[in-house]
Amino acid sequence: MEDSVRSISRKIGVPKSTVHFHKQKISERISDQGTDFWESDLGRQHIIRLVIGSIYVFSIKGGKGAGLLNEFFELLALDKHTGISQSSILRIIRRVEALILEYRDAMEKKMYDKSDEIKLILGVDETWFDKMYLVCQDLSSGYLLVEEPSIQRDAKTWDESIKKKSIRFCPELKYCIL
Repeated sequence: MEDSVRSISRKIGVPKSTVHFHKQKISERISDQGTDFWESDLGRQHIIRLVIGSIYVFSIKGGKGAGLLNEFFELLALDKHTGISQSSILRIIRRVEALILEYRDAMEKKMYDKSDEIKLILGVDETWFDKMYLVCQDLSSGYLLVEEPSIQRDAKTWDESIKKKSIRFCPELKYCIL
């Protein structure tokens, strides 16, 4: 059973006229679009995933700007259901980027805190593309610890490259620690 305008107004502490205005807008959107899915909790969650996912794929990974994303959302008629604009897209991009960096920092801290427990089996090699690259990989996980261009491949060069990555070699245990 749908709550009345008066009861909604009392529950959320907003004037009845404001509640009535928003209910009218919802009804107009439903009649314009022919669906009430976007007005449901599931529909709102879907819109949020769609907006954040599009921003991540097209802007953060793909390098496209807020204007193009805004045009994309307008083509999908999401502008009728969200308060999305170029400036709000830019704010979301900045927030997602900040969250990605916070996540990276948290994971690096977690890895560093457990660094004495991490055992690596390293494989080192040189490979040539346009120039020579030093490559150091954890053989069990496939994670590349070092991948950098170099003109030399002697022990001193390797030692400097590995030290830059904060890897300590424990010869008595025959493994490295990050």
